[in-house]
Amino acid sequence: MAERTFGWVQEAYKISSLKRVIKLFLPDSDVNRELRLDKIPRLIAEEYGREAFIKELSEERIHIPYQHLKGKGTPKGYTRSNAPCSGIVQAALPGQRKEYQSDWPADSFLRWGVSIGLLHYDRQSDECSLSALGEQYANSEDGSSEEEDILKNAFLSYPPVCRILLLLEKKEPLTKFEMGEKLGFIGEAGFTSIPQHLILQGLAEMDDTKERNKLLSDTEGTSDKYARTICSWLKQLGWVTQVNKTMTAVIAGETYTDTIAQAYQITLKGLKIIKHIKGTSKFSKIPKRVMWDMLATKAIDRDYLRNRRTHLLNALLADFRSLEYLKKYLAERGITETESTIEDDISSFGNIGLSVAVKQNCYRVTDTIVGLEIPSELQKQNIAKSDFSILKDTVRRKLQYVNHKYLLLIDLGFDSDANRDYEIQTAELLTAELHFKGARLGDTRKPDVCVYYGNHGLIMDNKAYSKGYSLPMNQADEMVRYIDENKTRQSSINPNQWWKIFGDTVSHFNFAFVSGEFTGGFKDRLNNIYERTGVRGAAINTVNLLLLAEELKSGRMTYPMCFSYFDRNGEINISE
Repeated sequence: MAERTFGWVQEAYKISSLKRVIKLFLPDSDVNRELRLDKIPRLIAEEYGREAFIKELSEERIHIPYQHLKGKGTPKGYTRSNAPCSGIVQAALPGQRKEYQSDWPADSFLRWGVSIGLLHYDRQSDECSLSALGEQYANSEDGSSEEEDILKNAFLSYPPVCRILLLLEKKEPLTKFEMGEKLGFIGEAGFTSIPQHLILQGLAEMDDTKERNKLLSDTEGTSDKYARTICSWLKQLGWVTQVNKTMTAVIAGETYTDTIAQAYQITLKGLKIIKHIKGTSKFSKIPKRVMWDMLATKAIDRDYLRNRRTHLLNALLADFRSLEYLKKYLAERGITETESTIEDDISSFGNIGLSVAVKQNCYRVTDTIVGLEIPSELQKQNIAKSDFSILKDTVRRKLQYVNHKYLLLIDLGFDSDANRDYEIQTAELLTAELHFKGARLGDTRKPDVCVYYGNHGLIMDNKAYSKGYSLPMNQADEMVRYIDENKTRQSSINPNQWWKIFGDTVSHFNFAFVSGEFTGGFKDRLNNIYERTGVRGAAINTVNLLLLAEELKSGRMTYPMCFSYFDRNGEINISE
């Protein structure tokens, strides 16, 4: 089975470009002819499949292997900017600086077409072809009422579009960060959002317009990107409009006010469209396309989660179901889960844009769903749940007070490419959820996170490593420098004066390293830091950080007790 990621789309914006992709599948359309007679002969070398591509586009009923459409990526010796054209969709779409697109945008447009039902994807053959709706779209006149009606049906069949429209329904403008926070599966890798107050803080520290624009465009989580991408489509449809929104946030006693340009507001046309989402006698509900692939993205147990959520949706479509019923329903299909995990999945169904009704502690998905099935090669397999997911769900069950969205920290702690998100979400857990003062600093010559409560301060270093963190000596040296800088507080030593994050009341400091797991001789390095600075610290893995947060928020632990855990020069284990 080919690894495809249908259901979530980034980096594909123009509906007019989407139409070009759809029309290439229509025999002898203007796009099809242009590709066969001009672009493919000129742009694609025979070694990449030129003759095969022309033959496939000449068929009476066009169905093309996905790889032929997307292309082969960047060959050895090339960069993404000068990689040769090696796919049909690449040739169909003009790039910014060359006549064709690279394989990544080509893949995004294909995923977009499949996700909204304009293209049909055959898993067995790994091929794409036109759907009935896609054929109507390809034949429709640009700008016609027929085209508009087809697009309405296509886009409203895509649950995340419905989610964004419903978030905007109250007419108040929302930024991509405000929408991204409420889009996707709860506490799961692949659905991150940057806290908006950190954006406001970052903007306040910049005077250069170019740098401010770069911060707004480049600093975003995956869910923020999905929200922005969807809103770009809705703007073209006339369902939303882009506006400026002035926001205020208070961080560590400092007030930050600024304007975010990537905010969106629903239009009158969009409000009318919402009637099709909710369904009335005059405005019939449009069935929603939910692909198996969209039910998990980056998670370690991706296929397991997709199967579990498919079974849950099948049960919830039939009638109102209690958590106890759903737990037994899954067990009959070889899936053992807690009610807490099932409840998070149901909440997440609402977050991706499905309509979930609640009646007497029972749940039902009230949409008609199309396109959802477990791939045939996985139907007979009982995919085992990994130890990682078992651990995550054990912690989930223990978090009665802490928001389950912070379970994402467990994923991030083992993702070597996610250090920034790991720092941001750690700071958010401590400040937004637990009311510590402080923030993520995370820039050059600054600790990752600094927080304090009363007269106790904590200098923190986050390290995401897939195989655990051993605390190398050079990073112990870095912590020593931070501790010494905090003691002397001389701008001549470090002009950024990061220590100003601490309030005047703070007189007792500790340090902490946070990671998914600790390995090797990290305890020796903790002692080394203490011997060189006289300041005690600790190591704490993500699971224990979440359990510590639960103890604090529940009131079973006081803040002085919490800081005492970081005064031991060892690893913190809350279950001890």
